[in-house]
Amino acid sequence: MKKKSRIRSIGTTLFQLSILLLVCIACERNYEEEFEPQLNIFGVLANILQTQEIIVDRTYPIDEPSGPVIDDALVVLSGNGFIDTLEFSYSSQKYLTEPLNVAPLTTYELIVEKDGFDTAHATTTVPGNFTIFFPLFNDTLTFQDTILFARSTAAALYSFVFVHYTGGFGPFFWYEPDPFDSLIQIPVGDYLDEPCTGLFTIYIVAYDSNFYEYYYPEDDSIAQAGVTGGVGLLGSTWTEATSVYVLFE
Repeated sequence: MKKKSRIRSIGTTLFQLSILLLVCIACERNYEEEFEPQLNIFGVLANILQTQEIIVDRTYPIDEPSGPVIDDALVVLSGNGFIDTLEFSYSSQKYLTEPLNVAPLTTYELIVEKDGFDTAHATTTVPGNFTIFFPLFNDTLTFQDTILFARSTAAALYSFVFVHYTGGFGPFFWYEPDPFDSLIQIPVGDYLDEPCTGLFTIYIVAYDSNFYEYYYPEDDSIAQAGVTGGVGLLGSTWTEATSVYVLFE
């Protein structure tokens, strides 16, 4: 009886291992069959830049190393009466536009075509321009002050970049606005606490919802914001600036 039990135990174990092996093979085959490379696009339009940049890549299986970016795609950007077929720059490894003054609250469309891939379409609506009420030019900004500016229409996120007059970078922080606020009020001391003094230009950057969704995902799936027929991001920003004397002490 013990011999039969042992044989049955070994047989059961071998059966379980064979099932597990078949499942693994099936999963591997399904993964290989289901994976289809897609165009991977990245671009953030900005009003403070005259030349806009787009990166075109492709997706790869998890066990395959990435290759060089795609340099022979057809990339077309249009919006607000502007239409341009972008040229690939080998020095920057990006597709570059002709000079383009990005307009606020304007929707831009990007089309990317490449043999062997589905055509990718992407759109972004540029956040609206806005007015800074404080600090104004040559004001002094301290930890006790509150930055005030009108809300940028269609903006989902802001960043604050302090650039010293010599070109060096100073403080930086992000701010997610309340959707019902029309006036943005930011107590400086709630976001910054490190000592810093000198003449700075503060760049207040408003980001569209595509940018927000791309960098604040709720799951681990491949990020896709503003793009169909592929993956990646087409976002946009609107930037206002003011030059002040910073006295953080």
